[in-house]
Amino acid sequence: MLTSVFGGSFGLLFLGFIALVVVVFVVSMVQAKRRREGMTAFAAARGWTYRESDGSLVTRFSGDPFGTGSSRRATNCLYGAHDGRPMVAFDYRYTTSSGSGENSSTETHTYSVVAMSLGLPVPPLAVSPEGPVGRFFGRLTNRDIELESEDFNRAFTVLAHDRRFASDVLHPQMMQMLLQWPALGWRFEGDSMLMVRAGHHEPHEVDATLAVMDAILDRVPEHVWRTLRGQ
Repeated sequence: MLTSVFGGSFGLLFLGFIALVVVVFVVSMVQAKRRREGMTAFAAARGWTYRESDGSLVTRFSGDPFGTGSSRRATNCLYGAHDGRPMVAFDYRYTTSSGSGENSSTETHTYSVVAMSLGLPVPPLAVSPEGPVGRFFGRLTNRDIELESEDFNRAFTVLAHDRRFASDVLHPQMMQMLLQWPALGWRFEGDSMLMVRAGHHEPHEVDATLAVMDAILDRVPEHVWRTLRGQ
């Protein structure tokens, strides 16, 4: 009798767990469908193209967070142009595993990526928010480029192969503007400018990110572009 009671309780708990899993799965599917529909409408309103996924974007860029983990995917991809510059925005995710056997676990990492074409290849340059630990090790290894503004140096880590290029791009007016967004990170890679953050993007966030990228590129001095073009 006691075994029957416990068996019945366990069965009810198991069925309840299965029902909860099904509900979560259905809600997740409905939310994903609504998000795809929202992205499709958002793209159409701007004359852009929406694709649910694009495998070519998984290997299009390098550096963090690309090339890490497994099951890499680029989804909710938007293609178009902003202020005359070609752009692409997409959700990027991958999984990592830890432990082994019964103690193994898998974690999914999701990022929002917005990339804008520069029209020509440029030297690599990365600007990212800096904490005291990053600042210490940056100076210790001589990787963090120090610029004229100490406020900017405290707020951001600057990595570049060409210090002159970094200094030309990050002139005083540029640094002053970037200090308005101390949590902002971006980089030049190949022929593109990228902004990457954790999580997935919503339409209004894509618009806001493109506006910030546009503001940064508009403040790169013309002589920098002329030099890159070999003029």
